[in-house]
Amino acid sequence: MRSLTTNLVNTMTYVVSAMLILVFLAIDISIDNWVDVEFDSALTDKSNYLKTLVKVTPEGTEFDFAGEFMPEFGTSTKASFFQLWQGSSVFERSESLRNFEGVDLLKKDMPINSAFFADVVLPDGRDGRAMVSYFEPQVPKVDREIIGQVEPMWLTIAITTEDLSQILVIIDSSLAIGLLLVIVLIRWAVVKVIHRGLTPLNELNVSLKSVDVTKKYIPLSSESERYLEIEPIRNELNKFVKISQQYLQTEKRITADIAHELKTPISELISLSEIYIRYPDDQRIGVSYKQDVLSISLRMKTIVNNLLLLQQATSENINLHRQHINIKTVMDQVINELAFKYSTIHSRLNIENSVLDPSGLADEFSLHLILTNLFDNALYYSPPKSSIKIRLVADNKGLRFSIENQLVTSINANDLERLTLPLFQAEQSRSNSERHGLGLAIVENIAKVNGFEFSFELVSDDKIMFAVLIPNGHAAMV
Repeated sequence: MRSLTTNLVNTMTYVVSAMLILVFLAIDISIDNWVDVEFDSALTDKSNYLKTLVKVTPEGTEFDFAGEFMPEFGTSTKASFFQLWQGSSVFERSESLRNFEGVDLLKKDMPINSAFFADVVLPDGRDGRAMVSYFEPQVPKVDREIIGQVEPMWLTIAITTEDLSQILVIIDSSLAIGLLLVIVLIRWAVVKVIHRGLTPLNELNVSLKSVDVTKKYIPLSSESERYLEIEPIRNELNKFVKISQQYLQTEKRITADIAHELKTPISELISLSEIYIRYPDDQRIGVSYKQDVLSISLRMKTIVNNLLLLQQATSENINLHRQHINIKTVMDQVINELAFKYSTIHSRLNIENSVLDPSGLADEFSLHLILTNLFDNALYYSPPKSSIKIRLVADNKGLRFSIENQLVTSINANDLERLTLPLFQAEQSRSNSERHGLGLAIVENIAKVNGFEFSFELVSDDKIMFAVLIPNGHAAMV
């Protein structure tokens, strides 16, 4: 498993290290170039000084050099070298070259009054750097008549670079050690900063571990300092905890309601059986016993079937066979099926159809189930002779049908919000053993699975309307 902290530390360390390496590399290159320039400048100064010692007189060219003032050209172990040529012949050699007879310094053809630098191996085998210059000797003003008669000269100065190399090695080593120390320090600082920066997230994690959805809902602590990045996570986690507890409470309520719904017919069966066992010869009990047992069993079967249907409606694996269906035809079919239960259904249901072709792409079983539950619900909970309005309309969103009916007993806002909860029944409905509070829950879930929009609202204090929208992707309207 990857660590967010380690990933951040490594990434920041790599980025900062790369930047530091580039900076230190630029500094190192700049120092090396500066040292090389200064070294060449020192060579140039020595060369220019030696050039000033060359004097031209009518008697000839002289080189007025005093070794005691420039001991570096002597015979010491770290001696430097110079050599002068005039024409093709050697004019002067430094004292340090006396031990290397037959060895000449670098000489190169070049334009007059120009210079050339080169890395060389000194006569004594050391690494060095040489400057070769080609110049015209200086002629005094009093001897201007001999200008142009003096032959140009070559001057080569060679100085060891071993000390320079050692200095550069020391500088490079110091920079490398400094870079390493800075990287270590930066990594330590990054670890500290990131650890401190992730403290709110760690605190949130600790708070999350202590959350128990089975207990009373307590939001994750927000007493500590708030951060823009953490607060959205905290808020969403609080919502998740609250929703989880609501689901848990819903499951508990459903379990209790299922037990309540099944307990009643089971108790009736037990009581009926105990009475029949106690009074087997009582004709009043024996005549209706079988029919009563069958009736109670059918009620239990209805409850179980509805629960299974609800579970199927909430399952993502439900099989849907969508096909073009005329919704008006399905409505007529449902009305005929409910006629045995409500004899006045044809006179009470008023269908207002403003769509020329009320057909849509839908699953027939789902549509039939939705209409059956909504029609049955409207007929049962409305006054016996009241009119129920069913409207079929089409708009740019799709095909919509709605069922509006009066209520025998008004519904408060709290009950309205919970109408689609499984096994929920308003208090006035609990006395009826035929109603189980599963119809609207099934309708809502079936509509959601099919992609329909299911809604309901109170039109007035004593009227309620349920509506289902089949979106354009499902509806085929003319």
